[in-house]
Amino acid sequence: MMHGVQVYRMYLAMKQHFTKPNFDFFQYNGQVNAKEETYQQRNDFWFFETIARRHTKEEIQEILLASFIISKDSSKVWIGDIKATGKDRWMVWKKLQESFTYTVEQDLNSISEHLDATGHTFNDLFKAMGGHPTLLKLFVKRQLNLETLIVIDIVLGYTKMWDRELRDPLWESLSLKIKKYKPFLSIDRNKYQKVLRDKFCE
Repeated sequence: MMHGVQVYRMYLAMKQHFTKPNFDFFQYNGQVNAKEETYQQRNDFWFFETIARRHTKEEIQEILLASFIISKDSSKVWIGDIKATGKDRWMVWKKLQESFTYTVEQDLNSISEHLDATGHTFNDLFKAMGGHPTLLKLFVKRQLNLETLIVIDIVLGYTKMWDRELRDPLWESLSLKIKKYKPFLSIDRNKYQKVLRDKFCE
């Protein structure tokens, strides 16, 4: 069982992971230094103590992760958000993880329908011609999940190209979130390479 101060340190590590490009949650084993005396003087001390008693280490990591992932701006996530919506966001995140393959396949169907409707090719999804690439637009319109963007990137590596071509605050924020979220997901590249090939390389 974790102690409240360990939950607090994990929260600090998660926040730094999602806001600082060079900080790696896993390299620091999900903990950063924080004095216990300072922790005990916090107004939200009992929140960390309660969550430590009620949940396993894995569940606590998932609760924190879900809050940073589902938030529009990970840099603005604070303890008040996690207290208010953390459990609900965790449930949403868990449900998606449990149906991960189905969710990705449904998103790929949405992409396919878009391509059929517009007459564009799969490669057109990634082209930044004076604006946001189509794939990014579909995400912004909430027609795709973040996890699907990550799956496609693991197979095709398109984010490196976008990082070079797009000078845009929206993409810069999303690019960092993708990079930081990716290590938390166990994605079989070969499996999804086949799924993409079957869907778009007829």
